Amino acid sequence: MADTTQTLSLTVLAQQYRGDVVRQINRQCAVLRVLPIVTGAGKNVAWAPEADGAVAESFSEGADAANFGSDAQASAILEWGAYRSNFHVSGLAMAAAQSSGTPAGNADVWGRNLANSGAKLASSINAAIHAGAGTTGTIAGFGVALGSASNTYAGIDRSQAGNAFFRPIISDPGSLTIPSFASIRKHQGLIYSACGEYPDLAFCPVDVFDTIGGLFDGTRQFVQMVNTARGEIKLEAGYEGISFNGTVFLRDKDAVANKIVFVNSRHVRIEVLPPAVPGLSEVMSKIMTANDGFGVVPLSMIYEKLAKSGDSDKAQVKTYAQLVVDRPNSCGMMLNVGTV
Repeated sequence: MADTTQTLSLTVLAQQYRGDVVRQINRQCAVLRVLPIVTGAGKNVAWAPEADGAVAESFSEGADAANFGSDAQASAILEWGAYRSNFHVSGLAMAAAQSSGTPAGNADVWGRNLANSGAKLASSINAAIHAGAGTTGTIAGFGVALGSASNTYAGIDRSQAGNAFFRPIISDPGSLTIPSFASIRKHQGLIYSACGEYPDLAFCPVDVFDTIGGLFDGTRQFVQMVNTARGEIKLEAGYEGISFNGTVFLRDKDAVANKIVFVNSRHVRIEVLPPAVPGLSEVMSKIMTANDGFGVVPLSMIYEKLAKSGDSDKAQVKTYAQLVVDRPNSCGMMLNVGTV
């Protein structure tokens, strides 16, 4: 009789997966973690900016008043951006995952899809805050709100001389130029001259962030706490900032190349509109938060189960949101920022 060794190839064993499912995706949401997020209301996002028009003068004793004026108000209106993430899971997949044992993260495959959709939606909104086009159903991002002094933002044409009060502060050397302490300080000063306040936050791509960090050489210090209009925020791992002249610089995966966005968080916010869901039970619909992998992102979202067809359950995670820069001259953008 042949002497046959029982080898692994001749043995049937269950496949074991160690630990949880390991996510390989960067869905970090730097903007959503630090800017104020407030609840909006109504059919759109609207506010009333006011421009200089009042009159003050010296006068001679007994002289009649002849010059009069009042600060002029305008109407700024943005439509809501509508965003969602959809998923569906077959009944067979849910049953098989629940009974499989490993990996642990798939025991509740529905819950995992729900969490992943929330994180994906938050990440997509974070990207839209930087680069959203502001067209119907989309967020008017930093590029629209702060990237030009001559475009139309919130229905106000900034190319008109009478609307100069609604312009952001733009610095553009005309070609790619390595930033310096002097150029950054000059831009901050222009913002201060326009509005009387320094920007407290600046968002930039990783390579620009590292270039700015290099200006400090061995004296650079990362800050772990930042104070904004949202309150004191602890910067968790991956969110360290560099403070310079009153502004905390933060790297963001979604920041647009070769640009630095300067933000005054007292005049920049994210508004969200909690959706109404009449007739839906709590089992079918609920408000939820998202987690970008570094902590909870407090962005109001609603989870809804959709009509079932066949052996699969369908759902969507959605939100209505818009970026609001209610005082553009308190913010600005440096363009053509070079890197090393």
